[in-house]
Amino acid sequence: MKNILTLTLVGCLMLCGAATGPASAAESSPRPGLSDTASPAHVQLAKKTASSARTASTLTVHNVRHHAHKKFTRVVLDVTGRVKIKKSKDARKATISLTNVKLSQRARQQIKQKTFPRAIVIAQRDSRTVNVVLNLQALRTYKVLTLARPDRVAVDLYYAQKTPGVSAKSQTRTDTSSKATRPRSSQSRPAPSKTKKGILIVIDPGHGGRDPGTIGRTGTKEKTIVLQISKYLRDLIQRRHRAKVVLTRSKDVFLDLEERVKFANQKKVEWCGKDMGATVAAKQKSRTCLFISIHVNSHPRKSIKGLEVYHFGKASDPRALEVAARENGMKLESDTPPWQFIITDNLNDHKIKQSQAFAQTTSDTLVTSLRKHYKIKNHGVKTAPFYVLRFTTMPSILAEVGFISNPAEAKRLKTQTFQKRLAEGIYQGLQAYLKGL
Repeated sequence: MKNILTLTLVGCLMLCGAATGPASAAESSPRPGLSDTASPAHVQLAKKTASSARTASTLTVHNVRHHAHKKFTRVVLDVTGRVKIKKSKDARKATISLTNVKLSQRARQQIKQKTFPRAIVIAQRDSRTVNVVLNLQALRTYKVLTLARPDRVAVDLYYAQKTPGVSAKSQTRTDTSSKATRPRSSQSRPAPSKTKKGILIVIDPGHGGRDPGTIGRTGTKEKTIVLQISKYLRDLIQRRHRAKVVLTRSKDVFLDLEERVKFANQKKVEWCGKDMGATVAAKQKSRTCLFISIHVNSHPRKSIKGLEVYHFGKASDPRALEVAARENGMKLESDTPPWQFIITDNLNDHKIKQSQAFAQTTSDTLVTSLRKHYKIKNHGVKTAPFYVLRFTTMPSILAEVGFISNPAEAKRLKTQTFQKRLAEGIYQGLQAYLKGL
Protein backbone atom coordinates (compact mmCIF):
# COMPACT_ATOMS: atom_id res chain seq x y z
CA MET A 1 0.00 0.00 0.00
CA LYS A 2 2.80 2.30 0.91
CA ASN A 3 4.50 1.58 -2.42
CA ILE A 4 1.28 2.19 -4.27
CA LEU A 5 0.85 5.60 -2.59
CA THR A 6 4.43 6.49 -3.38
CA LEU A 7 4.05 5.58 -7.04
CA THR A 8 0.80 7.54 -7.24
CA LEU A 9 2.44 10.62 -5.74
CA VAL A 10 5.39 10.41 -8.18
CA GLY A 11 2.95 10.03 -11.07
CA CYS A 12 1.06 13.14 -10.00
CA LEU A 13 4.27 15.12 -9.72
CA MET A 14 5.32 14.01 -13.21
CA LEU A 15 1.95 15.01 -14.62
CA CYS A 16 2.18 18.45 -12.98
CA GLY A 17 5.68 18.91 -14.38
CA ALA A 18 4.53 18.00 -17.84
CA ALA A 19 1.69 20.49 -17.55
CA THR A 20 3.69 23.40 -16.22
CA GLY A 21 6.90 22.83 -18.25
CA PRO A 22 5.70 23.99 -21.67
CA ALA A 23 4.07 27.11 -20.18
CA SER A 24 7.32 28.19 -18.53
CA ALA A 25 9.24 27.51 -21.71
CA ALA A 26 6.76 29.56 -23.69
CA GLU A 27 7.15 32.52 -21.32
CA SER A 28 10.95 32.43 -21.39
CA SER A 29 11.39 31.94 -25.15
CA PRO A 30 10.63 34.49 -27.96
CA ARG A 31 7.17 34.35 -29.42
CA PRO A 32 7.43 34.66 -33.17
CA GLY A 33 3.84 35.72 -33.56
CA LEU A 34 4.22 38.82 -31.35
CA SER A 35 7.64 39.67 -32.83
CA ASP A 36 6.30 39.58 -36.37
CA THR A 37 3.41 41.88 -35.53
CA ALA A 38 5.63 44.33 -33.60
CA SER A 39 8.10 44.81 -36.43
CA PRO A 40 5.78 46.66 -38.82
CA ALA A 41 4.79 49.04 -36.03
CA HIS A 42 8.44 49.97 -35.47
CA VAL A 43 9.01 50.30 -39.19
CA GLN A 44 5.97 52.55 -39.55
CA LEU A 45 7.14 54.70 -36.64
CA ALA A 46 10.61 54.98 -38.14
CA LYS A 47 9.17 55.92 -41.52
CA LYS A 48 6.94 58.52 -39.94
CA THR A 49 9.83 59.99 -37.95
CA ALA A 50 12.09 60.08 -41.00
CA SER A 51 9.33 61.70 -43.04
CA SER A 52 8.80 64.32 -40.33
CA ALA A 53 12.54 65.03 -40.20
CA ARG A 54 12.67 65.51 -43.94
CA THR A 55 9.69 67.85 -43.86
CA ALA A 56 11.17 69.84 -41.00
CA SER A 57 14.46 70.25 -42.86
CA THR A 58 12.90 71.45 -46.12
CA LEU A 59 14.32 74.83 -47.06
CA THR A 60 12.27 77.78 -48.27
CA VAL A 61 12.90 80.37 -50.97
CA HIS A 62 11.55 83.29 -48.95
CA ASN A 63 12.45 86.10 -51.35
CA VAL A 64 13.26 86.52 -55.05
CA ARG A 65 14.89 89.72 -56.28
CA HIS A 66 16.62 90.94 -59.41
CA HIS A 67 18.81 93.80 -60.50
CA ALA A 68 19.81 94.90 -63.99
CA HIS A 69 23.50 95.70 -64.27
CA LYS A 70 25.07 97.20 -67.35
CA LYS A 71 26.13 93.88 -68.89
CA PHE A 72 23.91 91.33 -67.20
CA THR A 73 20.84 90.86 -65.05
CA ARG A 74 21.20 89.11 -61.70
CA VAL A 75 18.32 87.11 -60.22
CA VAL A 76 18.75 86.13 -56.57
CA LEU A 77 16.80 83.51 -54.63
CA ASP A 78 17.14 84.03 -50.88
CA VAL A 79 16.97 80.64 -49.15
CA THR A 80 16.60 79.73 -45.48
CA GLY A 81 19.67 77.47 -45.53
CA ARG A 82 22.45 75.99 -47.63
CA VAL A 83 20.92 74.55 -50.78
CA LYS A 84 22.07 71.75 -53.09
CA ILE A 85 21.61 72.21 -56.82
CA LYS A 86 21.55 69.87 -59.79
CA LYS A 87 22.14 71.08 -63.35
CA SER A 88 20.97 69.71 -66.68
CA LYS A 89 21.16 71.22 -70.13
CA ASP A 90 20.17 70.67 -73.74
CA ALA A 91 20.22 72.79 -76.89
CA ARG A 92 17.17 74.82 -75.89
CA LYS A 93 17.22 75.16 -72.14
CA ALA A 94 19.23 74.78 -68.95
CA THR A 95 17.58 73.56 -65.76
CA ILE A 96 18.91 74.25 -62.28
CA SER A 97 17.09 72.12 -59.71
CA LEU A 98 17.09 73.19 -56.07
CA THR A 99 16.53 70.03 -54.05
CA ASN A 100 14.65 69.87 -50.76
CA VAL A 101 13.34 73.39 -51.35
CA LYS A 102 9.91 75.00 -51.62
CA LEU A 103 8.74 78.44 -52.78
CA SER A 104 7.09 80.74 -50.27
CA GLN A 105 3.90 82.54 -51.21
CA ARG A 106 5.82 85.80 -51.31
CA ALA A 107 8.37 84.35 -53.73
CA ARG A 108 5.59 83.04 -55.98
CA GLN A 109 4.04 86.50 -56.19
CA GLN A 110 7.42 88.12 -56.97
CA ILE A 111 8.03 85.69 -59.83
CA LYS A 112 4.64 86.54 -61.39
CA GLN A 113 5.38 90.27 -61.63
CA LYS A 114 5.52 91.73 -65.13
CA THR A 115 8.88 93.32 -64.46
CA PHE A 116 10.48 89.96 -63.66
CA PRO A 117 13.35 89.23 -66.09
CA ARG A 118 12.58 87.26 -69.21
CA ALA A 119 14.36 84.05 -70.30
CA ILE A 120 14.06 82.62 -66.78
CA VAL A 121 11.21 80.62 -65.27
CA ILE A 122 11.15 79.65 -61.59
CA ALA A 123 8.56 77.08 -60.54
CA GLN A 124 7.80 74.42 -57.95
CA ARG A 125 8.30 71.12 -59.77
CA ASP A 126 7.14 68.99 -56.84
CA SER A 127 6.77 69.38 -53.09
CA ARG A 128 10.53 69.22 -52.54
CA THR A 129 12.07 70.63 -55.73
CA VAL A 130 12.23 74.11 -57.25
CA ASN A 131 13.29 74.34 -60.89
CA VAL A 132 15.00 77.36 -62.43
CA VAL A 133 14.71 77.01 -66.21
CA LEU A 134 16.71 79.23 -68.57
CA ASN A 135 15.86 79.83 -72.22
CA LEU A 136 19.25 79.37 -73.90
CA GLN A 137 17.94 80.75 -77.19
CA ALA A 138 17.53 84.15 -75.54
CA LEU A 139 20.82 84.08 -73.64
CA ARG A 140 24.42 84.42 -74.76
CA THR A 141 25.62 82.80 -71.54
CA TYR A 142 24.72 82.53 -67.87
CA LYS A 143 26.31 81.91 -64.48
CA VAL A 144 24.94 80.15 -61.41
CA LEU A 145 26.38 80.91 -57.96
CA THR A 146 25.55 79.43 -54.56
CA LEU A 147 26.42 81.97 -51.89
CA ALA A 148 26.46 81.88 -48.11
CA ARG A 149 25.90 84.28 -45.21
CA PRO A 150 23.14 84.81 -46.10
CA ASP A 151 22.34 81.66 -48.07
CA ARG A 152 21.14 82.32 -51.61
CA VAL A 153 21.37 81.23 -55.23
CA ALA A 154 22.31 83.87 -57.81
CA VAL A 155 21.73 83.46 -61.55
CA ASP A 156 23.40 85.95 -63.90
CA LEU A 157 21.70 86.34 -67.28
CA TYR A 158 23.72 87.61 -70.25
CA TYR A 159 21.23 88.24 -73.04
CA ALA A 160 22.08 87.27 -76.59
CA GLN A 161 19.96 89.93 -78.24
CA LYS A 162 20.06 93.54 -77.19
CA THR A 163 18.41 96.35 -79.06
CA PRO A 164 20.70 99.39 -79.52
CA GLY A 165 19.95 102.01 -76.91
CA VAL A 166 18.09 99.57 -74.65
CA SER A 167 19.69 98.79 -71.30
CA ALA A 168 19.64 95.50 -69.42
CA LYS A 169 16.85 96.95 -67.26
CA SER A 170 14.44 96.56 -70.16
CA GLN A 171 15.21 92.86 -70.56
CA THR A 172 12.08 91.79 -68.68
CA ARG A 173 9.09 89.66 -69.52
CA THR A 174 7.43 92.67 -71.12
CA ASP A 175 9.92 92.10 -73.95
CA THR A 176 8.58 88.89 -75.50
CA SER A 177 11.27 88.53 -78.15
CA SER A 178 13.29 85.37 -77.51
CA LYS A 179 14.95 84.72 -80.88
CA ALA A 180 18.69 84.32 -80.54
CA THR A 181 20.92 86.27 -82.89
CA ARG A 182 24.61 85.98 -83.34
CA PRO A 183 26.26 89.03 -81.72
CA ARG A 184 28.25 91.21 -84.05
CA SER A 185 31.95 91.73 -83.44
CA SER A 186 31.30 95.30 -82.31
CA GLN A 187 28.84 94.02 -79.70
CA SER A 188 31.29 91.45 -78.37
CA ARG A 189 33.95 94.03 -77.57
CA PRO A 190 34.10 94.84 -73.86
CA ALA A 191 32.90 98.31 -73.00
CA PRO A 192 35.51 100.72 -71.65
CA SER A 193 36.02 100.25 -67.93
CA LYS A 194 33.87 102.61 -65.94
CA THR A 195 36.75 102.99 -63.49
CA LYS A 196 38.42 105.23 -66.08
CA LYS A 197 35.64 107.79 -65.71
CA GLY A 198 34.51 109.84 -62.74
CA ILE A 199 35.27 107.54 -59.82
CA LEU A 200 36.05 108.66 -56.28
CA ILE A 201 37.23 106.07 -53.76
CA VAL A 202 37.48 107.11 -50.11
CA ILE A 203 39.62 104.66 -48.13
CA ASP A 204 39.36 104.79 -44.36
CA PRO A 205 42.18 103.12 -42.40
CA GLY A 206 40.62 102.47 -39.00
CA HIS A 207 41.87 103.95 -35.71
CA GLY A 208 45.22 105.82 -35.52
CA GLY A 209 47.17 108.05 -33.15
CA ARG A 210 46.14 107.54 -29.54
CA ASP A 211 43.64 104.89 -30.68
CA PRO A 212 45.66 101.75 -31.54
CA GLY A 213 42.61 99.62 -32.29
CA THR A 214 42.87 95.98 -31.32
CA ILE A 215 46.32 94.75 -30.27
CA GLY A 216 47.79 91.30 -30.94
CA ARG A 217 49.45 89.08 -28.36
CA THR A 218 52.90 90.18 -29.54
CA GLY A 219 51.99 93.89 -29.48
CA THR A 220 51.04 94.31 -33.14
CA LYS A 221 48.59 97.20 -33.49
CA GLU A 222 45.59 97.30 -35.77
CA LYS A 223 46.16 100.96 -36.69
CA THR A 224 49.57 100.14 -38.23
CA ILE A 225 48.39 97.18 -40.29
CA VAL A 226 45.29 98.82 -41.77
CA LEU A 227 47.17 101.98 -42.72
CA GLN A 228 49.68 99.98 -44.70
CA ILE A 229 46.98 97.93 -46.45
CA SER A 230 45.11 101.15 -47.29
CA LYS A 231 48.22 102.66 -48.85
CA TYR A 232 48.82 99.57 -50.96
CA LEU A 233 45.19 99.69 -52.11
CA ARG A 234 45.44 103.40 -52.95
CA ASP A 235 48.59 102.81 -55.00
CA LEU A 236 46.97 99.92 -56.90
CA ILE A 237 43.96 102.00 -57.89
CA GLN A 238 46.02 105.02 -58.89
CA ARG A 239 48.45 102.91 -60.91
CA ARG A 240 45.83 100.95 -62.83
CA HIS A 241 42.96 103.42 -63.25
CA ARG A 242 42.25 107.10 -63.61
CA ALA A 243 40.24 107.17 -60.41
CA LYS A 244 40.51 109.74 -57.65
CA VAL A 245 41.56 108.09 -54.37
CA VAL A 246 41.78 109.74 -50.97
CA LEU A 247 42.60 108.41 -47.51
CA THR A 248 40.87 109.69 -44.40
CA ARG A 249 44.32 109.49 -42.80
CA SER A 250 47.67 108.89 -44.47
CA LYS A 251 49.77 108.74 -41.29
CA ASP A 252 49.50 107.76 -37.64
CA VAL A 253 47.07 110.43 -36.47
CA PHE A 254 43.85 110.23 -34.48
CA LEU A 255 40.54 110.99 -36.16
CA ASP A 256 37.23 110.45 -34.45
CA LEU A 257 34.38 108.84 -36.36
CA GLU A 258 32.60 112.10 -36.98
CA GLU A 259 35.71 113.59 -38.59
CA ARG A 260 36.08 110.60 -40.89
CA VAL A 261 32.45 110.84 -42.00
CA LYS A 262 32.67 114.60 -42.49
CA PHE A 263 35.82 114.26 -44.60
CA ALA A 264 34.29 111.53 -46.80
CA ASN A 265 31.04 113.43 -47.31
CA GLN A 266 32.85 116.64 -48.23
CA LYS A 267 34.82 114.79 -50.90
CA LYS A 268 31.64 113.19 -52.13
CA VAL A 269 29.91 116.59 -52.45
CA GLU A 270 32.85 117.89 -54.47
CA TRP A 271 32.85 114.85 -56.74
CA CYS A 272 29.37 113.37 -56.95
CA GLY A 273 26.88 115.92 -55.68
CA LYS A 274 25.13 116.90 -52.48
CA ASP A 275 23.02 113.84 -51.71
CA MET A 276 21.92 110.41 -52.85
CA GLY A 277 18.67 111.70 -54.37
CA ALA A 278 17.38 111.73 -57.90
CA THR A 279 19.74 114.51 -59.02
CA VAL A 280 22.79 112.41 -58.21
CA ALA A 281 21.26 109.28 -59.73
CA ALA A 282 21.18 111.09 -63.09
CA LYS A 283 24.81 112.11 -62.75
CA GLN A 284 25.94 108.65 -61.77
CA LYS A 285 26.41 107.67 -65.39
CA SER A 286 29.72 109.50 -65.17
CA ARG A 287 30.30 109.94 -61.44
CA THR A 288 30.53 107.28 -58.73
CA CYS A 289 31.63 107.66 -55.10
CA LEU A 290 32.47 104.74 -52.81
CA PHE A 291 33.67 104.39 -49.21
CA ILE A 292 35.80 101.50 -47.88
CA SER A 293 36.77 101.26 -44.21
CA ILE A 294 39.53 98.74 -43.39
CA HIS A 295 39.90 97.08 -39.99
CA VAL A 296 41.42 94.08 -38.24
CA ASN A 297 39.26 91.82 -36.09
CA SER A 298 39.69 90.24 -32.66
CA HIS A 299 38.00 87.50 -30.65
CA PRO A 300 38.37 86.12 -27.10
CA ARG A 301 38.92 82.66 -28.59
CA LYS A 302 42.25 82.64 -30.37
CA SER A 303 41.14 79.79 -32.65
CA ILE A 304 38.69 82.07 -34.46
CA LYS A 305 40.01 83.36 -37.79
CA GLY A 306 38.87 84.56 -41.19
CA LEU A 307 37.42 87.47 -43.15
CA GLU A 308 34.09 89.28 -43.02
CA VAL A 309 32.71 92.27 -44.88
CA TYR A 310 29.95 94.52 -43.52
CA HIS A 311 27.41 96.90 -44.93
CA PHE A 312 25.06 99.03 -42.86
CA GLY A 313 21.99 97.53 -41.23
CA LYS A 314 20.65 95.96 -38.08
CA ALA A 315 23.22 93.61 -36.56
CA SER A 316 22.93 90.24 -38.28
CA ASP A 317 24.03 88.38 -35.13
CA PRO A 318 25.27 89.14 -31.59
CA ARG A 319 28.89 88.90 -32.72
CA ALA A 320 28.31 91.53 -35.43
CA LEU A 321 26.83 93.80 -32.78
CA GLU A 322 29.95 93.35 -30.63
CA VAL A 323 32.24 94.22 -33.54
CA ALA A 324 30.23 97.35 -34.37
CA ALA A 325 30.22 98.39 -30.71
CA ARG A 326 33.99 98.07 -30.54
CA GLU A 327 34.60 100.02 -33.74
CA ASN A 328 32.04 102.67 -32.72
CA GLY A 329 33.76 103.10 -29.37
CA MET A 330 30.64 102.13 -27.42
CA LYS A 331 29.84 99.60 -24.72
CA LEU A 332 27.01 97.14 -25.14
CA GLU A 333 26.08 97.43 -21.48
CA SER A 334 25.64 101.22 -21.68
CA ASP A 335 22.19 102.65 -21.01
CA THR A 336 22.11 104.82 -24.10
CA PRO A 337 18.82 104.82 -26.04
CA PRO A 338 18.31 101.52 -27.84
CA TRP A 339 21.82 100.77 -28.94
CA GLN A 340 20.86 100.37 -32.54
CA PHE A 341 19.32 103.83 -32.60
CA ILE A 342 21.30 104.73 -35.69
CA ILE A 343 19.12 102.53 -37.86
CA THR A 344 15.94 104.42 -37.03
CA ASP A 345 16.40 106.97 -39.81
CA ASN A 346 15.35 105.87 -43.27
CA LEU A 347 18.33 105.64 -45.58
CA ASN A 348 18.12 106.20 -49.27
CA ASP A 349 17.19 102.92 -50.96
CA HIS A 350 19.88 103.43 -53.55
CA LYS A 351 22.62 103.55 -50.95
CA ILE A 352 21.35 100.46 -49.12
CA LYS A 353 21.08 98.33 -52.26
CA GLN A 354 24.39 99.48 -53.68
CA SER A 355 26.20 98.94 -50.37
CA GLN A 356 24.85 95.41 -50.20
CA ALA A 357 26.01 94.63 -53.73
CA PHE A 358 29.37 96.31 -53.09
CA ALA A 359 29.92 94.24 -49.92
CA GLN A 360 28.97 90.94 -51.55
CA THR A 361 31.13 91.46 -54.63
CA THR A 362 34.11 92.54 -52.55
CA SER A 363 33.74 89.63 -50.13
CA ASP A 364 33.45 87.00 -52.87
CA THR A 365 36.36 88.35 -54.88
CA LEU A 366 38.63 88.92 -51.87
CA VAL A 367 38.15 85.37 -50.59
CA THR A 368 38.65 83.86 -54.05
CA SER A 369 41.83 85.88 -54.55
CA LEU A 370 43.36 84.93 -51.19
CA ARG A 371 42.47 81.25 -51.46
CA LYS A 372 44.99 80.96 -54.28
CA HIS A 373 47.67 81.32 -51.60
CA TYR A 374 46.13 80.53 -48.20
CA LYS A 375 43.47 78.54 -46.39
CA ILE A 376 40.91 81.24 -45.69
CA LYS A 377 37.83 81.05 -43.49
CA ASN A 378 35.04 83.09 -45.03
CA HIS A 379 32.57 84.52 -42.52
CA GLY A 380 30.72 86.15 -45.41
CA VAL A 381 28.77 89.39 -45.63
CA LYS A 382 27.15 90.73 -42.47
CA THR A 383 25.19 93.78 -41.42
CA ALA A 384 25.84 95.96 -38.39
CA PRO A 385 25.20 99.59 -37.38
CA PHE A 386 28.71 100.98 -37.86
CA TYR A 387 28.82 104.74 -37.47
CA VAL A 388 30.96 105.30 -40.57
CA LEU A 389 28.61 103.19 -42.69
CA ARG A 390 25.48 104.90 -41.42
CA PHE A 391 26.53 108.52 -41.89
CA THR A 392 28.55 108.43 -45.09
CA THR A 393 26.32 109.51 -47.99
CA MET A 394 27.59 106.98 -50.53
CA PRO A 395 27.68 103.18 -50.92
CA SER A 396 29.89 102.07 -48.03
CA ILE A 397 31.46 98.88 -46.71
CA LEU A 398 33.72 97.89 -43.83
CA ALA A 399 36.19 95.02 -44.25
CA GLU A 400 37.54 93.08 -41.27
CA VAL A 401 40.54 91.50 -42.99
CA GLY A 402 41.67 89.02 -40.35
CA PHE A 403 41.80 88.19 -36.64
CA ILE A 404 44.85 89.59 -34.90
CA SER A 405 43.88 87.44 -31.91
CA ASN A 406 44.61 84.31 -33.97
CA PRO A 407 48.37 83.53 -33.88
CA ALA A 408 48.57 82.34 -37.51
CA GLU A 409 46.63 85.30 -38.92
CA ALA A 410 48.47 87.78 -36.71
CA LYS A 411 51.73 86.52 -38.18
CA ARG A 412 50.38 86.91 -41.73
CA LEU A 413 48.91 90.35 -41.11
CA LYS A 414 52.33 91.71 -40.20
CA THR A 415 53.90 90.61 -43.50
CA GLN A 416 54.14 92.87 -46.52
CA THR A 417 53.19 89.97 -48.83
CA PHE A 418 49.87 89.30 -47.11
CA GLN A 419 49.06 93.00 -46.85
CA LYS A 420 49.63 93.44 -50.58
CA ARG A 421 47.51 90.40 -51.38
CA LEU A 422 44.71 91.77 -49.23
CA ALA A 423 44.94 95.06 -51.11
CA GLU A 424 44.89 93.18 -54.42
CA GLY A 425 41.79 91.19 -53.41
CA ILE A 426 39.92 94.31 -52.33
CA TYR A 427 40.94 96.05 -55.53
CA GLN A 428 39.66 93.14 -57.65
CA GLY A 429 36.34 93.28 -55.76
CA LEU A 430 36.12 97.02 -56.33
CA GLN A 431 36.80 96.56 -60.03
CA ALA A 432 34.18 93.79 -60.34
CA TYR A 433 31.58 95.92 -58.61
CA LEU A 434 32.23 98.95 -60.83
CA LYS A 435 32.02 96.83 -63.98
CA GLY A 436 28.58 95.67 -62.92
CA LEU A 437 27.15 99.19 -62.58
